[in-house]
Amino acid sequence: MKIPEKLQLTLVEYLIWVIIIITFIIFSLTIPRYFTLKNILFILYVAAPLGFLVFGESVALLTGNMDLSLAQNAGLSAMLVGVILVDWAPWLPGWFGIVLIVLVGALLGAINGFFIGKLDINPFLITLSTFLMFDWATYYLRRGAIVNVPKALLVAGGGRIGLIYNAILILLGITVFLYILLEHTRFGNAIRSTGGNPQASAMLGINVGIVNFWTFTLGGALAGVSGLLYIGYLKCIPSTIADGAIFLAFAGAIIGGVSLKGGRGSIIGALGGVILIGVIDAGCTMTAIDPALRGILNGFVLLIAILINRSRDSLRDHILMPKIRTEVRIKK
Repeated sequence: MKIPEKLQLTLVEYLIWVIIIITFIIFSLTIPRYFTLKNILFILYVAAPLGFLVFGESVALLTGNMDLSLAQNAGLSAMLVGVILVDWAPWLPGWFGIVLIVLVGALLGAINGFFIGKLDINPFLITLSTFLMFDWATYYLRRGAIVNVPKALLVAGGGRIGLIYNAILILLGITVFLYILLEHTRFGNAIRSTGGNPQASAMLGINVGIVNFWTFTLGGALAGVSGLLYIGYLKCIPSTIADGAIFLAFAGAIIGGVSLKGGRGSIIGALGGVILIGVIDAGCTMTAIDPALRGILNGFVLLIAILINRSRDSLRDHILMPKIRTEVRIKK
């Protein structure tokens, strides 16, 4: 019996959840106390800061671009707000820092968006440049760590309501927001159209430059939220905050089904990529795997993500091409 095309596409798009279930079962059978509610919640909690970097990267990839600077954006946003509230203006209320860190992230993202969307410069080159600038600006502001962080900045990433961490609630809430934005708004349709075929999108009246500008601004705001959650998780603001996380952000987005070719993927799949990385990281932690081996494993996960992405794109095309040929024949 032939599987309907719609079901085939659904299976391809949400393959990540099958992988998560299999991986979770393997760890549950080999590690005592892995399959517990407390551990599941902790996996989501630890993965939440990275999750917003994955979301930011996913949005950029959907437009056919990439953002190498997201993790450094999170680090610089966190450090700048920490320095402002602790050193420059300690009289400011802590809650102001929560708003400010998202605004700073959005502003840093808008810098990328201006050069890419307005001046049409290659996104790899621009975000590589801002990666270096944001990274060294963080070190310039503070070499070491800010430890006397205002308590208000710790609530989002460190507080909880009963057993549920605030970071998990924020992660799920933003997931719903992004799902609605990308799937049920004109802006979301413009993002997918731009990523799928920017030339055709421009002919249809979509301002591709503006879409790219606001997409990178949105990604920057998500990086700011990531920085906020990292502060609560670490209980301080080190100058190395979020260093190296961009590679896992790419892996999470790609293995979650977001295509490197642009226009394809979903935020639900990206969430799956976040959870899978969290499941693997928790398994490595509970088995006390050497940090060097964990680094090798992270590289391996990225490689697998790229291979899965290539296979997924081939499967999508294989499923859709017969339908496209049939429609062309009918029109003829």
